[in-house]
Amino acid sequence: MGGLAMIEIRQLVRVAKRLQEASGYVELGMPQHALDCLVGLGELGPFEAEVELVRGEAYRAQHRYDDAAVALKAAAKRFPSPFDKSAWLALGLCYFQAGNKAKAAQMLARARGVGPSRKRPRPR
Repeated sequence: MGGLAMIEIRQLVRVAKRLQEASGYVELGMPQHALDCLVGLGELGPFEAEVELVRGEAYRAQHRYDDAAVALKAAAKRFPSPFDKSAWLALGLCYFQAGNKAKAAQMLARARGVGPSRKRPRPR
């Protein structure tokens, strides 16, 4: 059986609800509450990238830029293109707020699709 089939529907529903709750807390400017929602979720299944994105945004709101960068980079790598753009943008903003303008420019370019891309087959 595939990975998704191994995860119980109840677990997926639980993760989805906690993720929605955590996203709301980030929007309300309550990042610690958001992080608390994401603790102990267990198997994340298809929500793995989204959880990392919300975690990264919560850390960024707390000015914990190193932690935010780790989570946002993980999110960006897990989202398939073109859905990874919001994570690369958030990572760029994180680097900008941390004072690393060169890294910020790289990530913002990547969000626009200008930076290094994932390996794709070359057209012949």
